[in-house]
Amino acid sequence: MPAADVSNVSSRAVFFIGGYDPKSPEAFFDRFRREASRYETLADASIDANSIEMLHDDLARVTYKTDHDGQEVTTDFHFLSVDSLVLKDFSRPFLSRLGRYLLTFADYTITLTAFKFVRHAWRFSLYFLYPFVAIFLSFVASLAIAGLIWTSGVSLSWLMAPIVFLAAFSACVQMLWERWSVLHLMDLWSFSREFLRRQRPAAHDALLRLAHVIAAADASDHYDEIVVVGHSTGGALILEALDKAQRERPEIGTGRARVAMLTVGSTALKIGLHPAALWFREATARIVANNAIFWAEYQCVNDVINFYRTKPAKLMGVGDGSKPVVQTIRVRNMVDPEFYREHIRGNFFRLHYQFVFGNTQEYHYDFPGICLGPTPLETRVRTSLKAKK
Repeated sequence: MPAADVSNVSSRAVFFIGGYDPKSPEAFFDRFRREASRYETLADASIDANSIEMLHDDLARVTYKTDHDGQEVTTDFHFLSVDSLVLKDFSRPFLSRLGRYLLTFADYTITLTAFKFVRHAWRFSLYFLYPFVAIFLSFVASLAIAGLIWTSGVSLSWLMAPIVFLAAFSACVQMLWERWSVLHLMDLWSFSREFLRRQRPAAHDALLRLAHVIAAADASDHYDEIVVVGHSTGGALILEALDKAQRERPEIGTGRARVAMLTVGSTALKIGLHPAALWFREATARIVANNAIFWAEYQCVNDVINFYRTKPAKLMGVGDGSKPVVQTIRVRNMVDPEFYREHIRGNFFRLHYQFVFGNTQEYHYDFPGICLGPTPLETRVRTSLKAKK
């Protein structure tokens, strides 16, 4: 365990990876500023921030100074952007995107990984099936319209039917798929398959660069706490980054800084349950075995984009279930009823992002509070567990 045993944090480093989303550092930190203002109100604190400092093309840092009634906390918040990776996928020709997705769907089905989703987190399996169902329904509807032309007896129906089919299918893609995030989720699943099969070298290189910065932060003895955070797909990426950091610096977490990993709304099991992801399970096993690293995971009952009521390391076969410490949240209790009705209800993407947004009322989980407040993450989690007993 870390040698230091401070009751409160005065200096912290946060390393954050979000989901598969085209979010630039400017857009991310602008959003975090807005959400942190909610914490500022709830905690009766004041927050000052410097301008964005680019450590690399995809790695940015902002330093926050938060005053809690005379107690100041300095947080160096690092954000790894996957913006360039996502936009590259979005720019591929349509047929390439469709082909990559169909290959991915077949891969997850043939390897029985999709059936593990159904077994362990049936809500998440709906998220997995959603793009395929949208494609299938679009195909069937287009085929039905073309069939009406084919059987209508009009002149040249044999020529018009395939043209009508292509036109109808194209209309579904342009009018419905973009609006309903079908193309986005197709690319997300394709990225996930390629990542677990180590076919995205740019992603692994970015995680290695982040690992160097994490290791350097621990070696600096500058921080009371280091928190590495992964949200959604980032819940998988952060595992690789932290494992690379601990392999570079085996003594990580034994100096001044408490080292904690926080996975929220994580979809890491979409990687970890696949039989081809042995390397990923081995990385997770090394983190589980490192007693100097505390790991907490927060899951949400009505969020389809996470593996609710699961013990991720245990399901991967690399732990006994005691690590990570799993906590559940209810978004309805994090915000006031009017806010929930206006901004969250019926929007499963917005609900999923509440993991990294600010609350409008006090709750045991508050993302800006974890990043900017004086309470160490492990203390916050342990206190919550005691309160529930």
